[in-house]
Amino acid sequence: MEDEDFLRLEEIVYNNDLEAFKREFENGMDPDIQNIYGWTPLHIAIRRDRRDMVEYLLEQGADIDKVDGVGWTPLMEAVMDDMPEICAFLIEKGADVTIANKRGGTAGMIAQKFGRESMLKYFK
Repeated sequence: MEDEDFLRLEEIVYNNDLEAFKREFENGMDPDIQNIYGWTPLHIAIRRDRRDMVEYLLEQGADIDKVDGVGWTPLMEAVMDDMPEICAFLIEKGADVTIANKRGGTAGMIAQKFGRESMLKYFK
């Protein structure tokens, strides 16, 4: 059942339907639900650049530092996907910049490796 729930949520995020997104959580969906890859709704919302959904999830108590199956945090996703505004927002909301993924990389290291110049200032 959780896989079906997550697939439905992914489609809602893809379609950028904020009202349907909110209904899922109002009807009891866990904001930290994970799919088989360990992705959470927060990871998915960031991948699709859905700032309003990211904000809503954090208001609902989503774990801002929940890691996926390879140890990536939502902040790492924002850096990798070159989303400086979401990156700044996550840090402002308390994202831990020191968490390392399974390969030992932090969000700051990812920013440096992939030339995310506009985000490097957040990791000094």
